[in-house]
Amino acid sequence: MPSLLCLRVLTLSEYDNIVELPNSIGNLIHLHYLNLSNTGIKRLPSTVCTLYSLQTLLLAGCWSLFELPADMRKLINLRHLDCSGTQIEEMPVQMGRLKSLRILTIFVVGKSTGSTIGELRELSHLGGKLSILKLNNVVDGTDALQANLKNKKDLNELELAWGSEDADHSEKVRGVLDKLQPCMNLEKLTVKRYGGTSFPNWLGDSAFNKIKVMHLEDCHYCFELPPLGQLLALKELFICKMKFLRTLGPEFCGQPFQPFQSLEKLEFKEMAEWEEWVLSGSGGPEFPRLQELILKQCPKLRGSLPYDLPSLKKLIVKGCGVLHDQRATATTNTSTSLNYNCLEELEIEDGCQTGLLSLLETKLLSNLYIRHFNDIQCLPNINRLKSLILSNCPTLLSFPEDGLPTSLTSLDIYRCRRLEFLPHEMLAQLTALDSLTLWNSCDSMRSFPLGIFPKLTTLDIRNCENLESLCLIEEEGAVENLSHLNNLNIEGCPNLVCFPQGGLPTPNLTQLCFSRCEKLKSLPERIHTLTALRLLDIRDLPNLESIAEDGGLPPNLRYFTIEHCERLRASSSSVGDWGLQELVSLEEFIIGGGGNDEILETLLKQQLLPTTLHYLRIKELSTLKSLYGRGLAHLTFLRSLSIGRCDSLEFLPGEALQHLTSLQELYISNCPSLQFLPEEGMPPSLSYLHIYKCSGLEKMYQNKTRQDHWASISHIPCIRINDEVII
Repeated sequence: MPSLLCLRVLTLSEYDNIVELPNSIGNLIHLHYLNLSNTGIKRLPSTVCTLYSLQTLLLAGCWSLFELPADMRKLINLRHLDCSGTQIEEMPVQMGRLKSLRILTIFVVGKSTGSTIGELRELSHLGGKLSILKLNNVVDGTDALQANLKNKKDLNELELAWGSEDADHSEKVRGVLDKLQPCMNLEKLTVKRYGGTSFPNWLGDSAFNKIKVMHLEDCHYCFELPPLGQLLALKELFICKMKFLRTLGPEFCGQPFQPFQSLEKLEFKEMAEWEEWVLSGSGGPEFPRLQELILKQCPKLRGSLPYDLPSLKKLIVKGCGVLHDQRATATTNTSTSLNYNCLEELEIEDGCQTGLLSLLETKLLSNLYIRHFNDIQCLPNINRLKSLILSNCPTLLSFPEDGLPTSLTSLDIYRCRRLEFLPHEMLAQLTALDSLTLWNSCDSMRSFPLGIFPKLTTLDIRNCENLESLCLIEEEGAVENLSHLNNLNIEGCPNLVCFPQGGLPTPNLTQLCFSRCEKLKSLPERIHTLTALRLLDIRDLPNLESIAEDGGLPPNLRYFTIEHCERLRASSSSVGDWGLQELVSLEEFIIGGGGNDEILETLLKQQLLPTTLHYLRIKELSTLKSLYGRGLAHLTFLRSLSIGRCDSLEFLPGEALQHLTSLQELYISNCPSLQFLPEEGMPPSLSYLHIYKCSGLEKMYQNKTRQDHWASISHIPCIRINDEVII
């Protein structure tokens, strides 16, 4: 690096092929900023520690980095050290000498040779976020007190985490956490894998009036929570994996008359033994501003939710099989016991009792997600819903008797096979429906009525095994209704055989996709009339015999894919009828799969691909031995060429490649028969070459052993072979 001696900033982030730095890095004595984030770096040379002017060292996301150089203490001007997302096992010794540090994202406490927690004492200017890891290596409370966290007034985020091994739940570990009390200015606190049976008094002290976010995770042995209701600024609280907690009682709220005055989001997750949620009975709502309540995997929690949540907008309950709402209890006989009047979104999943469905009467409810219900046959009436998602409800047979609300704009149904699709007259009432998704559902449906929804823009039908046809309803306005449809996707419907006679009257359709429809022999008629169509995707249609032979492909098509259509005719006359060469807007063409080898050969030999094509993807053509050069050479606007899984491909046409003066990227993968690249070399415009799992090419180029062949590609700025960038 002799020409870089005056360098002050060096950024190598995101280059995952960089696994080490040369020792000569130490010659950059004026370097102030070094960014190695998200690289494959495994170690830093000791000469890094001679960069005495260095102020910023960024190592975030270096997953292969397990240690820092031993002499880090010499970087006395270092102000910012980010080691988050690394595997560093302990800090180097005497980190406390780095008194200029303002940002230190993690500090890993060492057992013996590494830094003890006392090294933090002298780092009085630390601010931002600090994670102190492996607190199990702290000797005792006296040792912890040396960190002097109380006086680090610029810290606003603090994480305190013990090791992943079995936590010590003795009094010692409680003493450690007690002496790690931070400054009152803290805004976010996370405690992980704490092994004590109770929390110290400072956790929940009302003097911490700036804490907005708190996470308590994997504190297995604690049998109660601190009085967090006293934290007046707390907005978000996350509690996870407290295995010994069985009852959440009034102690959670603490002393104030109205606890949790600012709390907006509360989440409990994986609380295996939690059985009871006892409210304090203070008289007013205990969570007056709570907007989001999430309960996940609390299998023993019984009884009811808090009854008075006047600000609640979102409720998610998953894996809480014995929980039900207040109205489902024997002691209550009132229809107004739950004050959830602001509820807008409800998500219930994994066997929660159907008592929660009574919340569907909430007037403002607009989004409903029901998943994994095994004991529901008919949905109750729903008022002003806008979005409805039903998933994995094997016993569900019918929609509400009065139909779905006319306000519905999105309806998604997944794996509800016994569900009867809505009758014609009820479908017609869904005048606001914008998106409809049917996956693995409604087995009784044989035909889908197109044109019944006046505002439908997206229709996605997948794995409806008995669907045979898409038909146009014989009613006034049906054709006009279809003018809104933009996206039509049909996948995995093995019995689909026909479309409306005369084609699809969908003038504004922009995306059309068909795949895995085994009996389908032809696409809709007059597809060329779909002048708004931009994407046509045809995959896995083994009996498809023809496409676009009654007028050609849509004239404004930009993206066209054909894969695994074995019976599609490849004669020059039928392929010529597609009119590909006239599609001046076509940017990307993908072709692959069994039976399509001949189609590609015809397209190239007859020069039927448009010269304006930008991206060409060729894959899984097992009998393809070479690319016809003449048909390839005229693609002078081609920017990217990708060839993959062509087992028989033996050579590329060098002279034709030279004509691709716009080519910037070439990808070759899984082509074992390809032994070398063209001797004529690659076009000078090529800036990126990626060779992946091509054994012959790897032997030829990976180690630059054949200089005569390497010379033909050496001008390419970036060459990548498998996961290694060759420099």
